[in-house]
Amino acid sequence: NNDGDDRRGRGGFGRDDRGGSRDGGRGGRGFNRDDRGGDRGGRGFDRDDQGARRFDERRESQASRAARSNNEPEIPGDIKAEDLDRQVQAQLRTLSGVNAETVARHLVAAGRLIDDEPELAYQHAQAAAARAGRVDVVREAAALTAYAVGKYDEALKEVRAVRRLSGSDALRAVEADCERAAGKPEKALEIINETDFESLDTAEQAELIIVASAARADLGENEAALVIVDDALSQLPEDYDDEVRGRLMSVKVDRLRELGREAEADELEAAIPEIPEDIDIYDLEEIVESDIDDVRSAVRGCKVPLAEAYDAALYDLDGVCYRGNEPIPNAAEFINASREENGLQDIYVTNNASRTPAQVAEKLQGLGIEALAENVMTAAMDIAGIMAGDLEAGAKILVIGGDGLREAISDAGFTIVESADDNPDAVVQGWSADIDWARLSEASYAINNGARFYASNTDASLPQERGFALGNGSLVKAVEHCTGRNAFAGGKPFPGIYRKAAELAGDVKQVLTVGDRLDTDIQGARAARYLAMHVLTGVSTARDIVLSDYNQRPAYLAIDMRQLAEPHPHPRHHTDGHWTCGSSESVHVDRWGNIFIDEDPLTEGSAITLDNYRAVVAAAWETIDNGHKVRCPNFTVVTNEEGNVLVPVPERETEAEEEAVAEELTSEEQVETEENEEVAQTEEPGTVDAELVVEVEESAIDSAEVEDAEETDAVLFELDQPEADPELENLDD
Repeated sequence: NNDGDDRRGRGGFGRDDRGGSRDGGRGGRGFNRDDRGGDRGGRGFDRDDQGARRFDERRESQASRAARSNNEPEIPGDIKAEDLDRQVQAQLRTLSGVNAETVARHLVAAGRLIDDEPELAYQHAQAAAARAGRVDVVREAAALTAYAVGKYDEALKEVRAVRRLSGSDALRAVEADCERAAGKPEKALEIINETDFESLDTAEQAELIIVASAARADLGENEAALVIVDDALSQLPEDYDDEVRGRLMSVKVDRLRELGREAEADELEAAIPEIPEDIDIYDLEEIVESDIDDVRSAVRGCKVPLAEAYDAALYDLDGVCYRGNEPIPNAAEFINASREENGLQDIYVTNNASRTPAQVAEKLQGLGIEALAENVMTAAMDIAGIMAGDLEAGAKILVIGGDGLREAISDAGFTIVESADDNPDAVVQGWSADIDWARLSEASYAINNGARFYASNTDASLPQERGFALGNGSLVKAVEHCTGRNAFAGGKPFPGIYRKAAELAGDVKQVLTVGDRLDTDIQGARAARYLAMHVLTGVSTARDIVLSDYNQRPAYLAIDMRQLAEPHPHPRHHTDGHWTCGSSESVHVDRWGNIFIDEDPLTEGSAITLDNYRAVVAAAWETIDNGHKVRCPNFTVVTNEEGNVLVPVPERETEAEEEAVAEELTSEEQVETEENEEVAQTEEPGTVDAELVVEVEESAIDSAEVEDAEETDAVLFELDQPEADPELENLDD
């Protein structure tokens, strides 16, 4: 529909301001995600898949062959994969090396060309999507370029694909304006009204206001269209970005002209601020005196204690507040103090569906944590809410689980039945210690008869004092295997449970999550766009954090709950490529992936301070995001006051020791030779000791194997130590 171009000219979503960057300098950075609270840049969740997607290599190779069989646009030679934003590059790690590089270069090309040659940018984005259609940032590029060339139906499809893959409210203004272009201004307004403005930054809110004003104008409601943009201008901070202010003023000019108020429009148009070219001003003395550059880390800092900086905290239970029936040290003291002294609301989020909120609060109270039942969000409550959106009120539900799940299903207005013979509309399964073969079979009978299948969560394991026991996900797998039907799951790591939990805190703006497990707590928090603090009191170790996938990286690093009451220093990157953080030593990763603290390697069994840990993580993540491997041993983290305890690397023997060992071996070999000669003289002529033959043959084999092993090690050592590439070493990040 080409009519959309005219409508956009009257104030629709502008083509000069899409995708994370608003500085007009997209060249080379590709479709970079901005850094709004939480992180849209991480891998999202597709509810049909019940977990973070892993790109299937077979499908990838098929997609790559299909892409190459088409005529992909030629990528200019000066465009490099390294030009793509590092966070976006990290999302392409699921692709094979060659394919990832090609996709990255197509994205860079699309980002550079979208304003001046949108049709060519669209072709590059389509080529990238053909190769990596399961990566949300690739689909975002496809959406923006389709929008730029006026393919609005296609842009809508891509926007919804981005939302499905990432779990975020990305590109709402693009979506609404595409509906306008399709002649559906009412639908555009519906999309805008359903958007949570508080989750958007001011510039994004301004874009939605622009589209809303244009949609009202499309409906002939010109006065209302003017009021919308006028209100936005009145609420814009006086010192806010002139570019955003100028865009809103331009739209107001259009609205005034549509109402015939030409004099006012001319006056306002003359007052629109000019946008000067960006000029960077540097303090030369500061540059000379400081070796800190502008490279940033996903490890965050906070100048005040986190308990002061945030309004509410969403706490995980197992591994954060308790382990089995044992309290986690420092948890009760610092959760209570943060609430009482700093006003930090405490909300508890758990994948445990067997307990009711009252039972959860009772257990926490028994461990010294002053929790309230109304501040508890369980996976049972989450899945009940999901089912309420899918099924009719009063639908019959076969519940396989404990009291917590039964209560949540009943509170949601469903009718609980006990047997597949009752023809339930759905089966919902949650963990309970008394689930047995008979109950799982009952679920299978109902599902095979057509009932829908839901699960409170899909955790494979459950931490206990003695180790890890079967979790709900393991039991769900049994039913899935029997029925051939996949459960639709709630709980972590999906974002819904976090958003429902945050609603329990009321009208709060700054929400922090606290968890111990990367694949549920941290991944779910990121999907919900909340910042997370990871504690080392549960499942995921310090080594796990160092090597974590992009979508499972926490913002703050802690030992335990004590760090709620402490500021968190910002990691600093130095011009020599090293990292520091707070009181840490200088940390770097060498070209072979080994981690060094000052000049000492991080070794197996070492203990390092919290600030050194933060610097290690920052250095490792930078290395991984640049496409290199990191070798990380197991280590522990201690407070800054305790200091590092690095296990030394075993020293090589001195030359004198080596000579002494050689003499000893020579002496032993001489004695053994003399003994063999004596034995040989006592043998009858022509006979051979069979055991001696075996020993000689084994000795020869061992010797050959040692030589082969030494040769193989030498080759591997050469492969592990490539020659330095001066271009890479001098690459400006």
